Amino acid sequence: HHRMLVDAEYAQSKEYAAFWETLSAGEFLSGTYKRLAKNGDDIWLQATYNPILDMAGQPQKIIKYASDITQEKTSQFDFEGQIKAIRRSQCVVSFSLDGKVIDANQQLLDTFGYTLEDVIGQPHTLFVDEETAQSGAYAEFWDTLRRGDFISGRHRRRHRDGSDVWLQASYNPILDLEGYPVKIVKYAIDVTRDVELAEAYEDAKKQAQHDAATSLPNRVRLSAFMAAELNEMSDRLAVLYLDVDRFKSVNDLYGHEVGDKLLGEFADRLRRCLRGDQLAARVGGDEFVIAAPDFTEEDAEELCRKLIDLMAEPFHHDGGEIRIGTSIGVSMAPADGTTPDELLRTADMALYRSKQNGRGTYNFYSNELNERLMAGRKLTEELRRGIDAGEFFIEYQPRFDARNQNIRSAEALVRWAHPERGRVSPANFIPVAERSGLIIPLGEWIIRTACIEAASWSSVGVSVNVSPAQFRDGEIVALVASALEESGLPPSKLEIEITEGVLLEDAARARETLRDLKALGVSLAIDDFGTGYASLSYLRNFPFDVIKIDRQFIADLDSHSGGRAIVQAILALGRALGLSVTAEGVETAGQLASLVRDQCAEVQGYLLAHPMAPTKLREALERQLGLSALLPEDESKTDAGPLKVAG
Repeated sequence: HHRMLVDAEYAQSKEYAAFWETLSAGEFLSGTYKRLAKNGDDIWLQATYNPILDMAGQPQKIIKYASDITQEKTSQFDFEGQIKAIRRSQCVVSFSLDGKVIDANQQLLDTFGYTLEDVIGQPHTLFVDEETAQSGAYAEFWDTLRRGDFISGRHRRRHRDGSDVWLQASYNPILDLEGYPVKIVKYAIDVTRDVELAEAYEDAKKQAQHDAATSLPNRVRLSAFMAAELNEMSDRLAVLYLDVDRFKSVNDLYGHEVGDKLLGEFADRLRRCLRGDQLAARVGGDEFVIAAPDFTEEDAEELCRKLIDLMAEPFHHDGGEIRIGTSIGVSMAPADGTTPDELLRTADMALYRSKQNGRGTYNFYSNELNERLMAGRKLTEELRRGIDAGEFFIEYQPRFDARNQNIRSAEALVRWAHPERGRVSPANFIPVAERSGLIIPLGEWIIRTACIEAASWSSVGVSVNVSPAQFRDGEIVALVASALEESGLPPSKLEIEITEGVLLEDAARARETLRDLKALGVSLAIDDFGTGYASLSYLRNFPFDVIKIDRQFIADLDSHSGGRAIVQAILALGRALGLSVTAEGVETAGQLASLVRDQCAEVQGYLLAHPMAPTKLREALERQLGLSALLPEDESKTDAGPLKVAG
């Protein structure tokens, strides 16, 4: 009997009787069925029961076709068992695609402090704080899930009482048969305790390596940082040892509470001066250290000046203002030490020297560097005095038509007649003026003086070099406009020369400034062309009128090193872009002849004229004007040979 294939309990059940009544009525059945093997084991069959009908349409027998799927079914049970185990051990919650809670297990409810009635139908934002819920990152998180992409990781969520809950979670989109997501199932483990322990450990480490009063690293952290940097043998390391001037007096006069606040503000000002790869630390009561990797002596000097100026500004407290200051000692690795202890010791010794010299200053440990530093300071002071005393003057070097050697314009070159040193080379004082900021007043004087002088020439114009510092100052356009108005010089007679350094610092600002200058009617020249990084892009993107070929390429015209090919390429570039080209540093007849053959429009150099006083230039211009008037019109256009205007 068919009951031999099922267990006794099921064979006597109403369900089994109804099953056979359906078949006896001639109806087809199919599905998955559990049956019994001879040895008593369960067998799972994927089966169809097919009633066979007689001619009158009445069933006369049943034919059953079946496949044994016991192994597959057992695997399914094992999988379902695993799912049940996961649901017992982890937080599980299901969301619809619109983010509403469909279901949640007791583990999740206990973790967040809710009941099932509290969460069913609620949005997913129930489990996050308001700031997270409104963030773009969280919106993108759910957009990713709705696309069917799996997400896992550590996430911060919110308990019912407002406290943080940290979950190690996976968000699993469930797909339909066509691969489209229909819901999101989240499995999670509460790792809040682990996160709290990790944060406590990190905080303990930080406390061990940081100063409590200022939150700066302490000596332990500083030494570790320096040791790591010193292992990079290619890097230089500067160590600045700072002392708060007159700090004891502050404590005595205002008390330790005010003193502590002052140290905190001092530390904040230090932080504002640091690059990302530098570290500032508090190493004593009122002593601080900055470790600056890959720093030159010039970088260290600049930072020292910045710190001294910053710390000289008043510190505010409830009782008013306090003025202190700082003294600094500097050591440089590897010259002054190769270990943290050596560098700190030598920097401290340099600090002692600064304090002996009257405070509010800085010194290097190296005597050689200090001597150079003192020389630079002295030259800066002499430069400042020289500007006020009118010790500077301008010489003008003519620029010539390459074919007939007529003067077309002149470049203004500043000179310094020092009362004791004599003439000081621009190569010595211009860098000092740039670093000290004195180039701003000096540059203004040059522009105004050159415009006044050029206004008397009538036939030719003047070119003036403008430094990157003048561009940073932001007043260059107003200055040029003022100088033109005061002098009466036509804007077309003034040419402003700049180097690529101006453009490298802030290209957007430089472009705006150059356009404003161009709007005044002046010409713009890019100096030392060919020596920078992206000269071609500059010519395309900035409104230049003139290219000045750097003198090093002109010097190579007499050799076989490819100098002429470079010059020819620059000349062709100028023609293609509609720019005039001036060759600097022409010193031989061969160089001039080569430039003429290659159709260079304008030349400048010692072959034709050295820089000269304004009176000499006016005499040369008068001779040129007189010579042109004496020549027939056609002869005045021929090559007349070099015009010797300076010995």
